[in-house]
Amino acid sequence: MNKELLNICYKYFNSFINARELVDKLNDINTDRDKIEEIINKINEIIETTSDKEDEYIKNKKETIKHFIEKLEATSMFEDQIKNLKDDYNRKIDTHERWYKIVNYIDSNEYFDKCFKSLNDYELLEFVAQYIKAPFPPQFNEEEFNRLIKAGIEKDEREWLWRLAFNYDNSGFDFNPIVDYYIEKKDGYYLMELLCSIGFNLDIDSILNKIEDKELIKYLLDNKKVLENVITKEQFDLLEENINKN
Repeated sequence: MNKELLNICYKYFNSFINARELVDKLNDINTDRDKIEEIINKINEIIETTSDKEDEYIKNKKETIKHFIEKLEATSMFEDQIKNLKDDYNRKIDTHERWYKIVNYIDSNEYFDKCFKSLNDYELLEFVAQYIKAPFPPQFNEEEFNRLIKAGIEKDEREWLWRLAFNYDNSGFDFNPIVDYYIEKKDGYYLMELLCSIGFNLDIDSILNKIEDKELIKYLLDNKKVLENVITKEQFDLLEENINKN
């Protein structure tokens, strides 16, 4: 398995690097050089035969990045992620034609496919959790997604679990196992990160009703300013009542 190839190509799939940067990074891979050279040669061929002038795809991509920057800045968290997004905004992005042709080629490449299919559930979770809100995360069904959650819980990968959820926030998947795990572990920090990132896709009343630990409730109350976009005043008032109960 060539994880280096997978990670580099995943960067390109999600437009975190452009085609020329992709080639530069692939040139640094020493494993299975004949397979890598084949991929590089095809990518160079596509670069030479496609335009690099700004198109609607690039304009829309920058607008999307700008939207996520504004969304994260509103939470007063995720400083590192905001910096990375700003770097992405200012970086040269490939045209849709070039990006699509390269992605389509790599995705159908036999060697790349073999490498990807060799990943186990834990390695897949690690792969997805490299980034938050990646535009094109791998496609999973509900059963496959649940296996990733299980792998993260078994290894106590709390950071990876919230990143997993954020990458699939609009997928319709059930995030309750992650919520329940954070509550079980009384982890206010990661529960708060999860609520801030995908709270609009969660049943906030149901989640708050599950919380009985007073220290966890206190942590959420102490972070009202951060959570005010996802937890209403009325819901905070109920938490206050719960913590004051004997």
